[in-house]
Order: sequence, then C-alpha cells, then structure tokens
Amino acid sequence: MVCVELNKHQTLGLLDENTKNPIAPLSALAHQIFNSLPITIIGKTISMDHISNMTTTTSNRKRTLNRLWLLTLIGIVAIAAVACGSDDDAKSIAEVAAGGSNVEVGTAPDVTGETFTHGDFSLDQHEGKPVLINFWFPSCPPCRAEMPDLQAAYEKYGDDVAFIGVQQLGLDSGANGQAFLRELGVDYPNMPDLKSTVQFEYEVFSFPSTIFLDKNHNIARKWTGIIGEEQLGEQLDALLAG
Repeated sequence: MVCVELNKHQTLGLLDENTKNPIAPLSALAHQIFNSLPITIIGKTISMDHISNMTTTTSNRKRTLNRLWLLTLIGIVAIAAVACGSDDDAKSIAEVAAGGSNVEVGTAPDVTGETFTHGDFSLDQHEGKPVLINFWFPSCPPCRAEMPDLQAAYEKYGDDVAFIGVQQLGLDSGANGQAFLRELGVDYPNMPDLKSTVQFEYEVFSFPSTIFLDKNHNIARKWTGIIGEEQLGEQLDALLAG
C-alpha cells in the first residue's frame, strides 16, 4: 500500500486548472461522489440530484443535506489520509529491495512534455544516459516525504542520470504542483502529466512510484512507494555500473 491508487477514470477532469481554492479539488470529488450516492427515504430510493432539486421549506431537511455533504467531504479526506499514510510503505520498500518489483525489461514508452521550469523534455534528449522518472502529486504525503531525498540524489547524480518528475493531475492543479516544488526547493525537471498520458503508458496507479531506465532506455526497475536516499543511491549506482 502506498499513497493513493486510482483507476483511469478517476484521474481525469476532477478540477479546474485555474482554481485558487485549495479545497476545490476535494470539493469537486465530493460533489461527484455525493451526486452518485442513492439514499432511502420512507422506503423509496432516490438519487442525490433528485433530492437537491426537491423544493422544501423545512430547516431539518436542509440541515440533513448539509450534513450529508460535509460527511462526504470528510470521508474523502479521511480515506486519502489513511491511503497515503499507511504503514505498508515499509513493506513495499522491503519487497522492492528483495527484487519483488522488477518489471519486464523492454523499451520504455517515451516521456515528452513541457516542464515547469526547464523547457521541453523527451527521452531522446538524454540518449545514452540512465533516466529516473518519479510519479507524484502534492496532496500525497509520502510523495512529499521522499522529495528531499530525490533532490539530494539529483544534486549528486544529475550530471550522469536524467531526472524527470511527472505530476499526476486530478486532485491538484499544475499551479499547485509548481508551488509544491518551490516550497520544497526541488529544482530538477518536473512536468504536469496532461491527460495522464505518461501515467497510462507506464501503467502507474500508485503514488509515489519511481521508474528506473538504463542507458538504453529500457525499463530496469519499478519502485512502488517511498524511496529513500540509500535506496536511490543503490539503484542509480547499479544503473551507472551496467
């Protein structure tokens, strides 16, 4: 268990890129879930949309709807917190260190896009060089926890290994991502994953995840969960030695 596991439909279209309200992404998701939940009133099941359209003048019904909305929003926050903060992260790291997360070797899908501060990125720009691809998003606590170690690894290996961070859009906007990187002092290339193209190509649905490509840009290893400074060093040293 790592941060959050999402399917393809849940990763798209949950927020306005230009929103300045930090709770807006969760509110959008809460609204989506809230409107899809059926409830039973006096033995009759009706949708939330139906309830919302019903004309009522009683304060009790309004309070009930407000409480349901609030509980939906709180539930989303609680689920995200539990999913992102699970103690299973340590187990994931142990399994990976034992070689349990090796993926089939093969040519890696391309990674192309405009980074936040480093211009355009593509694997072709780094021919003959190993590549580290890190998938993250700001609302994921384990993603935040590993960022300083990724930055330290970049400062040590950045001349020999290409680094690219890929922000999953959905619960956070691109603007949220840029603010997050500035806050943590991360200055290696990062890009928003528009339409989740890179995420789907690499079949990444758990966050954080880190993909290691060898100098021929074959997938050498996929690390699911938090990765620390020591593990980063081991993986990058192995790639450079290969």
